[in-house]
Amino acid sequence: MNKYCHLAILLTIASTNLTGKGVDSHDEPPPSGVVSATDVQAEKPHEVKLTAQASKKGGVFRPWKQRSLKSSGKKVQKKSSADTPEKLIYQWLKTYSEVLSFVEKRSFRKVDFAKFIQDSLKSAVSQIDAHSSFFTPENYKAVMESTSGEFSGIGVSIISKAPEDETLAIVDVVQGSPADKAGIKSGDKIVEVSGEKLKMLTSDEVVSKLKGKVGTEVVLKILRNKKPLEFKVARDMIKDQTSLCYLFKNQGIYYLSLKMFTENVASQVSELLQKANEGKCKGLVLDLRRNPGGTLDSGIEMAGLFVEKKSLVVVTKDRSKKTVAEYRTTTDPVLKSNIPIFILIDNFTASAAEILAGSLRYYSQKTCDGKNNQRPLMVFLLGTSTFGKGSVQEVIPISNGCALKLTSMLYYLPEDISIQAAGIQPDFVVKPKTIPIEEMKWINELYGKEIALKNHVTIQEVEKNGGKIDPEAKKEVEKLTENLQKNTIPEEAVESDSDEENSEPEVLDLGKSRLQSSKEKKDKTEEKEKSWDEKQREDLAMDVQVQASINMINLLNSAKKANKQLAIDREQARTYLKKHYLVDDMVEVEKVK
Repeated sequence: MNKYCHLAILLTIASTNLTGKGVDSHDEPPPSGVVSATDVQAEKPHEVKLTAQASKKGGVFRPWKQRSLKSSGKKVQKKSSADTPEKLIYQWLKTYSEVLSFVEKRSFRKVDFAKFIQDSLKSAVSQIDAHSSFFTPENYKAVMESTSGEFSGIGVSIISKAPEDETLAIVDVVQGSPADKAGIKSGDKIVEVSGEKLKMLTSDEVVSKLKGKVGTEVVLKILRNKKPLEFKVARDMIKDQTSLCYLFKNQGIYYLSLKMFTENVASQVSELLQKANEGKCKGLVLDLRRNPGGTLDSGIEMAGLFVEKKSLVVVTKDRSKKTVAEYRTTTDPVLKSNIPIFILIDNFTASAAEILAGSLRYYSQKTCDGKNNQRPLMVFLLGTSTFGKGSVQEVIPISNGCALKLTSMLYYLPEDISIQAAGIQPDFVVKPKTIPIEEMKWINELYGKEIALKNHVTIQEVEKNGGKIDPEAKKEVEKLTENLQKNTIPEEAVESDSDEENSEPEVLDLGKSRLQSSKEKKDKTEEKEKSWDEKQREDLAMDVQVQASINMINLLNSAKKANKQLAIDREQARTYLKKHYLVDDMVEVEKVK
């Protein structure tokens, strides 16, 4: 037995006896996942022939033992269904040690074994599920830094990639960030970072390369509309505004956008609810679109503003269906009014944001059963179905400065309702009416979902583990899965290895194109004259999903004035709005003869 076998045995014993507490990654980064437009085929492994002389050397595998079994008529024992994980681990650690031994003794090239082993772990762990990964010391340090409130970067949100994917899709750009100033847009796809191609890099590795010291530059090669572009972006401290609040004066309706759940968001929402209690607010629009989650504790605190104290918001369960933790509200509700509350959701609403939206709707529906004389809670979801991130990851520090991010549990809403892969369906389907560029349309429609991620935990696995899936959500999952299997990806959205990669990219330095026309310069100047706040308010006034929410709130308030019993609870209000307000759901249209 070679020295690597001895090492494998020691590692197995050590890992079996090791006990430690992992860190739940409730402080979540933007929704992680894997987007791949191409299938990667594994090459046929090369056959290694050993000479008799090499076989006799110590510390290498002796293949003649297998041949002697065959020649003696004995059958090689096949894998048994009774094989335990411990037995399989030992068996294949031995094989792994043999590979290391051969590489060390016979490889023509000298091998960096630290990188060799780290890369193999990185590749293997990513196959477990869509969110599990192995962190090298550099990756782990970068991840820990990114959980702080401020960090030096360029200010973009991404959809994560598998190591074999060649591009990284940008789904959002922070207003006023270095990326925004440089001219980078949603829908752009990063191909290279400072001359290094992205293939075989994890998302965490790419993100760490985007970060750096304030003032240093990073060069990005990007594909946009099949055209290669190059940007030089100066890194800076990113202070993204996590919440925005506006008042629609004529309507008396407040709008609050939450881009991520942080420690102070509950206090801001509390102030608005106090105004509602005083009659100064006729309705609230809570915008959770493109909200990847954030701290779960903040989500629970938010729920406590609306529902009764000690209300169950979410539980976590492991693979044996055992409840690991229950999360309940700890404060009395602030909201005393029954104003209509519309929560805006989309396919990038994920994790803690989905949990909040789903739990509030659950308790809103519970007030319709007439039990306990509960105050009506008028919560409605509007927009499109959510991402479907219903799993919990633990970040576990391990030896050599590395760490393991492992999916160990699933989230369940009250009554064991799971959002994993299925997401949450809105009460009113209202799609954005702006026409996205082709790449962004592709990302939104096909890949802005948990089900598009490689190795995601499926709804079948959730049901097998005792979880319940919303029937409407299940139908949509089946439809989207069928579209993905048909590979309905527009050609424009897929990179080719031909002229695009080899053509000379147009260099854009801080957003100024060498080929920029005089008209484009004029438009850019006029755009810069408007403040960021002015542009934000203009976009808000033209947002059809916000408009639909405000119109429905006004319709409900008018109905209450006309007939106080008409819209007394959520179910009656929902039925009334479905009848009197046309949205993007399928409408029955009958031809008149």
